[in-house]
Amino acid sequence: MKIAVIAANGRTGKAFVEQALRAGHAVVAGVYSTNTLSDHANLTVQTCDARNEDDVNRLIKDCDAVASFIGHVKGSPVNVQTDAMKVLVSAMNAQGITRLVSLTGTGVRFPGDKITMIDRILNLSIGLIDPARVNDGKKHVAFLQQSSLDWTIIRVLKLQNTKPKPFSLQQYGPTKLYVSRDEVAVACLQVLEQGSFIHQAPIISSPSAHL
Repeated sequence: MKIAVIAANGRTGKAFVEQALRAGHAVVAGVYSTNTLSDHANLTVQTCDARNEDDVNRLIKDCDAVASFIGHVKGSPVNVQTDAMKVLVSAMNAQGITRLVSLTGTGVRFPGDKITMIDRILNLSIGLIDPARVNDGKKHVAFLQQSSLDWTIIRVLKLQNTKPKPFSLQQYGPTKLYVSRDEVAVACLQVLEQGSFIHQAPIISSPSAHL
């Protein structure tokens, strides 16, 4: 599979690129500024502003699927995730690419979600401290729901730069408290390879969550 990656130079995007390459896929990595990715025979790196239509069209050309890890960092625009998604969906429609996986927080709720107390408390705090970030996540999901793409949105509570541990993907959770970025990378690649959770937003849960 040939996969285009939005925000490939972020910490989670980089973890996904490495995971996809290890699995034998070809990757076209879009980086906004400095390229921190290691050279690989199956890796192509392109400068890409996710809100620039020309950049995105060039990035995803001839790809089979797209993985987006665009998110909020210090100084980023209020609606960076939604604005980027509007450009990406338009580009994918124009090029006939349908498969997309995106990442957001568990503050984006779906009917039927199993919400733990710690999930509720942490997302309440985030909502008070940085409401724009939560609202942008919600708007980007709403925009994808209105699209014709075969989208999957992976949801997590709190990301960490730690070694991956066992997890399960559950449509409604409950969430694991701490999620390794490598776990996110594995989960995103898994749904792309398996064609699973289309038009769903599974939560990264503990292995026992399905019991």
